[in-house]
Amino acid sequence: METTTATTTASSGNRIDQFKSEVTELNLKTGSVGRERALAVLGVLAMVAGVIGAFLSYVTSRNYSNQLDVGSAIAQTAAWLSVSIFGAALFLRYSIAAFLRMWLLRQLYEGQAHTDRIVEALTEKR
Repeated sequence: METTTATTTASSGNRIDQFKSEVTELNLKTGSVGRERALAVLGVLAMVAGVIGAFLSYVTSRNYSNQLDVGSAIAQTAAWLSVSIFGAALFLRYSIAAFLRMWLLRQLYEGQAHTDRIVEALTEKR
């Protein structure tokens, strides 16, 4: 049993190295991780700034007596809320993209491992 575990671990490490070399050979255009992370953080900051800005616009609109000023403050509140929605969309886009990328790599790796097990079982039967 220990020999099988050691062989499986060695073949797993070999498979990981082979997978990495195949990915680099494909020369796929990948997004830079730093830029994607920065845009996700920008999305979070836009969400927070939008909510805070909308709240402050609402609070200041309650102090106005002229209806034109109140209408202007309400429009400003709506603009801040749209900034918040934009930030949420930006954050979701980059968060889901990172999740799906990791999920796809996991599926590829597990599929390769499953194929290797099938090939190994067929060669043992002969």
